[in-house]
Amino acid sequence: MVSAGIFNCPLGVLGNASADGGMMRYFTWDGVLSPYIYVFYVAYIVAFLFTPVMRTVASYYGIIDQPDAARKMHSSPVAYLGGMAVFMGWLAGLAIVQFLGVHRPPDPAMPKSLNINFAIVVGACIIVVLGLWDDVLRINPRAKIFGQTAAAVALLTSGVGTRASWIFVAPVQVRLHHTFPQIPMVSQDHWLVLALSSIMVISVIVACCNATNLMDGLDGLCGGVTGVISFGFLFLAVHLATMSGALRANDDGVRVVLALALLGAVLGFIPYNFNPASIFMGDTGSMFLGYSCGTMIILFAEGDFPKWFLASVVMFALPVLDTVLAFARRWVNKRHLFSADRHHLHHQLVNRGFTIKQTVIISYALAVGFAGLGALIVYVRTRYAAAIYLVVFGSIGVAAYKMGMVHEKVVKTRRRHMDDGSLTTVANVQPATVLEVRDDDTPAPQPGVPRSGQMWVDVE
Repeated sequence: MVSAGIFNCPLGVLGNASADGGMMRYFTWDGVLSPYIYVFYVAYIVAFLFTPVMRTVASYYGIIDQPDAARKMHSSPVAYLGGMAVFMGWLAGLAIVQFLGVHRPPDPAMPKSLNINFAIVVGACIIVVLGLWDDVLRINPRAKIFGQTAAAVALLTSGVGTRASWIFVAPVQVRLHHTFPQIPMVSQDHWLVLALSSIMVISVIVACCNATNLMDGLDGLCGGVTGVISFGFLFLAVHLATMSGALRANDDGVRVVLALALLGAVLGFIPYNFNPASIFMGDTGSMFLGYSCGTMIILFAEGDFPKWFLASVVMFALPVLDTVLAFARRWVNKRHLFSADRHHLHHQLVNRGFTIKQTVIISYALAVGFAGLGALIVYVRTRYAAAIYLVVFGSIGVAAYKMGMVHEKVVKTRRRHMDDGSLTTVANVQPATVLEVRDDDTPAPQPGVPRSGQMWVDVE
């Protein structure tokens, strides 16, 4: 029970006497958000103002996404570099943190502003350079994965995520020690925890970057879904900050600031990217959004609260499910895992008669549903939430299989220029069919072996 001492605490802070006579402080939502809300303002304004600037720059230098009459959904050239505006908005939001206070009562012995690990910015810069390189010159998937791994290593070398696996190691070793007392207990600094955390951080960053990259297939889709996810992350971050007290105010504040910066930057970009889009974010933006979400997931794992990590993963479930189904489909049908196709969830909806706007709105609704499922764990026990998740995702997997999202038939054609009157018509191809598109001078490939200039396109 909160003592009467709360009336002597600053606005937005609740005090409760602890067993040792000290004061344990709890915060209200307003007490957590109010010092950092300016991060959202700056991120939104910078992204909103710089998006048309980057559109002009892209048009001037010819950084344009050309339609190919096969895989891409747009029918006219659209400028790239929207991801640079999103990144600049995010970076500007983080930059003003040094001028903001911290959500705790004044304490001369504590820093007056948040301390954000600079490795987070370094990793973001690596991802942005990698994406920009791909948007302008094109690079192969292996180079992308190498760059994404380098960004994850940058986080690890500065201590971000080095204890992420502790939320799994700690409960497992406690149960093992009860059964096998001879097994020694390990600490958070043990090499095993560091090794598992390194694998976990690299896997999360690479998976999230590629998940959002694959989702970026329709106007406003990736940005809007990420906006919903970042709002869910903001909910988790603020709720966690209200419960963990003032002892971890910096860690809690960093999660809140990162969520606000991402949300503001994405919302500032979406008005230009929603159908019909006047600018695309490109790989620069899609991979950066994945990196930002992956970093947030890692920071939730470092909070020593397993349920918040699980909640963040569930909130990011829509991009992950789309990626898992894509890789499963390619593996089952013996195609290269990184071959491009047109059989993702958003393509499925369009092929079933929904317009692009309707498909994007349906995807937003699905993202909201997953965000709600993630938030559910805050109010119920983890074991009950896990049972709900198991049923939901199991049902989704069965439904996807029945809808034909795993098995496919292959029809071959060749890629030609848009001004070529002999373009292949694919409107009459049977449902659940894959259109394999090759350049005119590209010989037929061996099964499962991609060649330069080759892609596969799913058509219904």
